[in-house]
Amino acid sequence: MSIMHAAALQLAQKGLAVFPCQPRGKEPACDTGLHAATTDVERINWWWRAFPDLNIGVATGAASGVFVLDIDGEDGEGSLLKLETEHGALPPTVEAITGKGRHCYFRTSKKISNSAGQLGVGLDVRGDGGYVIAPPSIHPSGRAYAWSVDTTRDFAAAPDWLLTMVATAKGGAKTGKPLEHWHTVLIEPIRNGQRNATLASICGKLVHCGVRDVILLYDLVMCVNIARCEQPLSPSEVETIVISVMRSHFKGLQT
Repeated sequence: MSIMHAAALQLAQKGLAVFPCQPRGKEPACDTGLHAATTDVERINWWWRAFPDLNIGVATGAASGVFVLDIDGEDGEGSLLKLETEHGALPPTVEAITGKGRHCYFRTSKKISNSAGQLGVGLDVRGDGGYVIAPPSIHPSGRAYAWSVDTTRDFAAAPDWLLTMVATAKGGAKTGKPLEHWHTVLIEPIRNGQRNATLASICGKLVHCGVRDVILLYDLVMCVNIARCEQPLSPSEVETIVISVMRSHFKGLQT
């Protein structure tokens, strides 16, 4: 049994839903991404027996009963210090050292939204619909994620001030375009100078609405391309758009 395999099982035993990510990477290594996250031993064994070097993704939020505060480098530490000076120190909790900073895990039974930089520069929150990479995975830089010497055995409850700020940050999320916009996009011709941007926008909307199967995304975007573009893009160009959108989506969810 590989080190990654054993670690994935240990995390699952703690109640954390795990799924495979690319070796030395952050991108999911399964078609449904974080939606495949599980604590099922047989499923975990199947993944890591087939590919022992896969990194370990942990689905945050309700899937695992935790959310993660991502403190990114010196900027993140500076922002956190300001918050702690004003509100009080964070309690000791499960903590991982990442490629550029650290992850602090807090237990939760509430819906926690993802946010980036809304608590301060270099401070991100990963909750429902998000994920983090867990030790002993290998960061793209080549550095291994590791549990901090300050880590605790159990997940601490987040202080009230942090929960309040996380809830406030949620209100900063972007609102989607109205249904009328998408109706117009799909019935009007797509002119040559607008093809890439429009198809990428449609693909992004599909991903946001829960379509995660890359082949299905490609087929749907290709249908729009053929039916609505005055001069359809080549299959390879559509494939590039779909892959780019999927990468951007997962990059926004991971840390």
